[in-house]
This record gives sequence, C-alpha cells and structure tokens, in this order.
Amino acid sequence: MPATAPRTGDATASEWNLGLGESIDRAELHQRYGGRIRSRISPSRASQNVFLFTTNISLFDAPAALFDGWTGEHVHFTGEGGTAGTDQALTHGNKPVLHHQAEGRALRLFHQRPDTTKVTYLGHLNLDSDNPFIWADAPSDPRRPLEIARRLVFRLRPVLSPPPGFLPTTPPATWTPQIRTDSSPELPLDPTPPQRVVASLLASYSRYLRAAHATSLVHQRIRPAGTLTEVSTHHDPCRNELIAVRPTLARTAIWAALGELQDVTRFMEQRPDHALLLPTAPDHDLAELLHHARVAAIWPVDRHSFARTQPPNPDEHH
Repeated sequence: MPATAPRTGDATASEWNLGLGESIDRAELHQRYGGRIRSRISPSRASQNVFLFTTNISLFDAPAALFDGWTGEHVHFTGEGGTAGTDQALTHGNKPVLHHQAEGRALRLFHQRPDTTKVTYLGHLNLDSDNPFIWADAPSDPRRPLEIARRLVFRLRPVLSPPPGFLPTTPPATWTPQIRTDSSPELPLDPTPPQRVVASLLASYSRYLRAAHATSLVHQRIRPAGTLTEVSTHHDPCRNELIAVRPTLARTAIWAALGELQDVTRFMEQRPDHALLLPTAPDHDLAELLHHARVAAIWPVDRHSFARTQPPNPDEHH
C-alpha cells in the first residue's frame, strides 16, 4: 500500500518524502510535518524538523532576507526578530536553529515566492560546527535606513547538494582585511533622499578638488575580516585626509561618522587626518565637538567652492 502523508500532531510520522526542487502548498507542508504557517523560522512539534523560509527581497521583507543566499560553500540564512530597531538575539525561532543538532532536528530550507502559497524545497542543511553564525549590520526597516541594528546570519552546509536556484551571496571577508579602491560609488536603483544628498556632495567635492587642487578623491570600501558588511569612506591623498560624508548634521549621524573614521583608520598604512563632508556649515556646538575630536568640517559655499574648519594641531594642549 502507498505510504500515507503524516498528519498534524502525529509525532511519530517523521519520514521525509519531499524531493529536492519539489514544490508544495505551504499549508499542506505544515499539515504533513507540523510547524507554524507564517513564521520565517518554523520549528515543528509534530516531526523532527525546523523549517526555514527565504523569500525574494522586496520593500517589506528586505530586512529578513537581506543576507540570504549561497556562497559556494555555505547557505547564509538571516535570523528572525529585531524588527523594532533592536539587535537580533539567539532566542525564539533562532534558538532551535542553533541547537538543531543537539535536539536531533533537521533543518529544511524552502523558497517562498510572495505571489503564491507554494514553497519549493531547497534541501537539508546542518549548521557549520566551527563557525555557526556571524553578525551583520543592516536597517531593521528599509523605510528608516539610518536605524541600523545587528542581524544574525546563520552559516549552513548542505547535507547532500547545493540548494537549486538559490541566489548567490557574498561570503565573509578572509582573515586579511580587504581594502580596495573604486570609482565613485554608484547610487542604488531607487535611492533615498539621504543617499541622493551624499552622492551630490561627493560629486561636487570631487569636482572642486580636481579644479582647485589637481587631485581626486579615492573612494574606499573596507570589509574587515570575518564580516559581511562594508564601510565606504573616501580619501584625499593630497592631504592624507580620510573623509566621511553625512547628509544631515543631526547629532547621532555625526557620532556615527566619528566612529566610522576611527574604525577605518585602523586599516590605513599611514594614519590620516579626519574630516566630515556636510551639506551645510556646522553650528557653534557641532564645530566645538569636531574641534575636540580633531576632525575638520567641509561644506559647500556655492556650486564651485567649499569651506572648511581647521582641527587643532596634534601638539596643541587642552
């Protein structure tokens, strides 16, 4: 007699009979094997499985699926939670993924398209025992791109074969920090107003440097070892000046920029001076903060020229 499909609540029905690349209605999947129908990570009480659902990136699911993909060695799968601007944690749905081997559970990856209830089985996975997860920085909500939090990215190995049709993604940097220079960074396809301001500031300042000082900015993208996310910054080789750009003079944005300059300086062969490229002149309080931090402020005066403050001499005593 043909085997009957397991039913919800049948804890003994753990036989797996979906083939790689096979599609099934998600409701039917959970009827057979248990688990929650709407969760990105869905541990089952009816079978020894933890189901992982990845989706195509769109405006609303980008924070969840942003780092999902196949590196050629690992499946990267972003954890759940942290949607209110907080860091993700190894609790709730993330906890069964972390402990799946100790609990005797199989990780099953599915792709779910947003326009259908069907899901496609992409394979059986195990968590990498040496380096099971890494952290990456990303907005928790694409509508608030300046609110950055830590995302948990699991590193999973296929048990039998790579996931069919899974989008490629970038692996973590090697243990040697990567510094590379590129042309001016390109705007994304649908840039936000702050991204447009940054791009305009960079383009204008680059033209000014070429005309006034016969030099060009070197645009740097730095991805420290073991990380997924990059830091973009800019270097004036004539002044040996590392420049961070901000579209706003809001205090929290300035604090982040000061930390970014300190972070990137670790990877420079020769310690640079620091500067902030801003859309307008700093007020007295901000100018005092930047003076204290030994950072110059640079801002446009008109379409063709820029002004700057001067940080204190390094030998100056306070």
